[in-house]
Amino acid sequence: MTQIKAHIPKIRFKEFSGEWENGKIEDNFQVRMCKIIFNHETSNDGEIPFYKIGTIGKQADSFISKELFDEYKTKYNYPKKGELMLTCSGTVGRTIIFDGKDSYFQDSNIVWLDNQKSEINNNFLYYIISNYDWGKLNATTITRIYNDDLRKLKISFPSLPEQQKIASFLSSVDEKIEKIKEKKKNLEEYKKGVMQKIFSQEIRFKDENGEEFGEWEEKKLAEICEKQSSNISANTLETNTGNYKIYGATGFLKFIDFYQEEDDYISIVKDGAGVGRVLYCEGKSSVLGTLDKIKPKKGTNLNFLLSVLSNIDFTKYTIGSTIPHIYFKDYGKEKVNLPTLKEQEKIADFLSGIDEKIEKVSDELEKMKEFKKGLLQGMFV
Repeated sequence: MTQIKAHIPKIRFKEFSGEWENGKIEDNFQVRMCKIIFNHETSNDGEIPFYKIGTIGKQADSFISKELFDEYKTKYNYPKKGELMLTCSGTVGRTIIFDGKDSYFQDSNIVWLDNQKSEINNNFLYYIISNYDWGKLNATTITRIYNDDLRKLKISFPSLPEQQKIASFLSSVDEKIEKIKEKKKNLEEYKKGVMQKIFSQEIRFKDENGEEFGEWEEKKLAEICEKQSSNISANTLETNTGNYKIYGATGFLKFIDFYQEEDDYISIVKDGAGVGRVLYCEGKSSVLGTLDKIKPKKGTNLNFLLSVLSNIDFTKYTIGSTIPHIYFKDYGKEKVNLPTLKEQEKIADFLSGIDEKIEKVSDELEKMKEFKKGLLQGMFV
């Protein structure tokens, strides 16, 4: 065993004590990979999934024959159920525990750690490897993890019973996180389905007297809202700080010392990455010049307009391949159906209620992720 510096974690189960052992991956594991598979040996459908760096842990988009799989599994290295696999190029360090199902993996780009001595629990190792900062390997952007990088990777580990307890506890945290993710996904799918029914008028609302609202009118988007531009560049804000929000393509960017808009409004990414992304912006704020500001005209509810815009497929209005763009003169021609203002308000209130539930679950999810992050820092750093 290669002895380095002893390690005692900050967070620990009370029944365990003493120093953790330190060593390297090569002390307990061999780095393995599958036999090379050529393009002509794969197909878009088939019997055995063939995973690449972009699909491991997801849905396979390539397959190989059962005959080839049986031959290669018998003749060459193949992972055992429960062993840790990770990507070594592209998005490096994506990690899974092999489930043992018949499947094959891209050579060299995906490797696994063959557990030689069983002194380290595979699930315990998963939490070390999946949360390792691969940027520590060198000062440049990591594009590949080489086998020797893995072999020489320093790790600290306690007794096997403590490893198993840590892994089991963190697995239970992961299960809770997945349940919250599923809850959020279900709410989002529910909202999507409800919106489709509302805009197809399969679902209609009634007034306070239980009476039907009037008929919806077909209009062009430009008839119910107006577009305004911004000339603010991110480069001019590097040293600017203050109390007012400014939004960019991915949402809130930072606080600055001025604002352009007094009241709430909607923004749409008009060029670059995320083109067509719709965002609700709070008043006393601004947006970068890569976003359009959209405001409702008289007779249109702001939150209802947000739902209308969120329901539009902006890809059909996108032009340009290198830097994609959308223009209001084009997407303003989109035909939309507009109910009375009172029904718009009813619809907006109903959808806002769903949004509040989604936001609550999102907050719960972030808190669980932060909780897990704290555990990992305390147990492994």
